[in-house]
Amino acid sequence: MGLYNIAPYFVVMAALCCLFALPIFRFVDTVGGDSGRVVTIDGLRGFLALSVMIYHGLISYNYQANGQWIASDSLFYRPLGGVAVMLFFMITAYLFWTRLLKRDGRPDWKGLYIGRLFRIGPLYVFSILAMTLIVFWRTGFELREPLDSMVSNLGRWFALGLNDDMKPINGFPWTIFILMGVTWSIKYEWWFYFSLIITAIFIQLRMHLTFAVVGLAASFALILTTQSDLWCLPAAFFCGILTASLLHEGIKPRLSANWMSIMALTALAIMFSFAKTHAGVIQIALIGIAFYLICSGADLFGLLLLRPAQRMGHISYGIYLLQGIPLTLLFWHAPFKAWALFSPTHYWTALLICAAVLCVAASITFAAIERPFIELGKSLTRIGKRDAVKIEPTQSPQSVGSMMNKNQKYKR
Repeated sequence: MGLYNIAPYFVVMAALCCLFALPIFRFVDTVGGDSGRVVTIDGLRGFLALSVMIYHGLISYNYQANGQWIASDSLFYRPLGGVAVMLFFMITAYLFWTRLLKRDGRPDWKGLYIGRLFRIGPLYVFSILAMTLIVFWRTGFELREPLDSMVSNLGRWFALGLNDDMKPINGFPWTIFILMGVTWSIKYEWWFYFSLIITAIFIQLRMHLTFAVVGLAASFALILTTQSDLWCLPAAFFCGILTASLLHEGIKPRLSANWMSIMALTALAIMFSFAKTHAGVIQIALIGIAFYLICSGADLFGLLLLRPAQRMGHISYGIYLLQGIPLTLLFWHAPFKAWALFSPTHYWTALLICAAVLCVAASITFAAIERPFIELGKSLTRIGKRDAVKIEPTQSPQSVGSMMNKNQKYKR
């Protein structure tokens, strides 16, 4: 079996689904359910986060074996990480544009941003603290750079993803790879959230569908006229926006879930059959079509509705953010590294071990950090709403006026 054979990818996913089918993981289930959630998206998230982890794991093989941090030219694995991240951006845009559409472009802005802060921030801070602790462990708990420089670099890391200038901490060159550099994407999530204050105007003016179509067309034009892969990010966000606008207007395929699943998988299969990068008009269009179908009800023949898929979806942020920690810690252990590099079969087994450790850790951090802070954010939002409610006067204006007239009589 070659290292870049496609089959091990699906074996790893199947094994993790079997793991999360165990009753022990009931604690990551949602309590009482949430009617506002899109179950197909929830089922998709975990597979996306794990795909990014496997993508980085295969790049890590090149580094461990050859000292080069480069992706392979394999058709399936080369674009895998980028495709997963594009779908994450589409999910973000779809969910929050839908939220604005339901409120006619006038949501509770304070509640929205409090919710995002308490959703993104706590686990992000935890991951940076863990990374910093690992750095100091690897540097012998000795100060190896000027204190002011280290404080400045730490400040960048702790900026909740708003600053992606990820400098080494304490002179440790491997700093960025402890988390596999995944924090870069959070900055663009924040930019999207901040942009909603302006783009909501198009919803208020009943021009949201026009805005989505024109924005996607302009984004495709940018991709065609620029060289940087980053210019595909606006197109990904606009695919999510357009999907939300279309479904809000009731524009969706009149097909069964199975037929839509076939079409979604076909679009992805075509994309993976020729693309060695996710960054291209055709690639983003095919990914966007698959995403639109999934949001319309394509559950990939029931896969996205399975309880293990839903559970992995709940912990997907932890899987994404913490993926580098088991990869780096386990491969810093010389015997494990030697065993993993012995053969492709050993390496894929090592990736499965890393993925299982990662998923268990993400489950624990979800229950101990993410869920409590999400609830805290919701509580603060509810308190703010109660405080904003105006207390009705106990007396009507007419009764107040009559009392004033009586007082004037007494004065006379």
